[in-house]
Amino acid sequence: MNWPSIIRNFRMSKRLKQAALAADLGVTQAMISRWENGESDPPERVKRRMAELVQDAFVVAPAPTWMDLVTLNPAVEFVTDSLGMFKAVSRGAVDLFGVTREEIEGRRASQYLGEDFTAAMDHLRDHGMFQNNLAFAQSLGSVEINVASGMKNVLCDFIHWPRISEARTVYCVHSGAVIDEAAYARRLEERHGERFVTRKTF
Repeated sequence: MNWPSIIRNFRMSKRLKQAALAADLGVTQAMISRWENGESDPPERVKRRMAELVQDAFVVAPAPTWMDLVTLNPAVEFVTDSLGMFKAVSRGAVDLFGVTREEIEGRRASQYLGEDFTAAMDHLRDHGMFQNNLAFAQSLGSVEINVASGMKNVLCDFIHWPRISEARTVYCVHSGAVIDEAAYARRLEERHGERFVTRKTF
């Protein structure tokens, strides 16, 4: 298990400060920092608790509540179902696409996003994202965006994680950043040339 990534990405996905996670785990904020930086491994007690937190991470609020929060996000973030339909789109994504929310929500992501994002969606399906078999995944690549003015290509770094509705439907939250070529090359090197990284649930 890559504990630094699991702990950091769980905390970020839940928008928790290190101190808040430390309080739940019964440790200090400094310990969380050391684990996230890979300076030490958490003890077995903490690993078991983290396993419980990751497994239950996303059954915490009705879908309308967290989907509403996604729509307010100024960064690039959106939610898709297993068929690749946009269920919620952030303000940042609406700005990137250059369309209104009404034009994009309820439509297939493939109408607006192509190239490496399409491959990422296939990868997520094949590895069990929509069966809740993944804790999270990361993808890095060129994304072709169909915008009002035509097609444009941008380099994006995405993290994808499952979110489960009260009806036990698994959705995928895609949170990304548009990056330049230097950042793309640096991040690809950090990931040892792997454009897709998946982390299984426990």
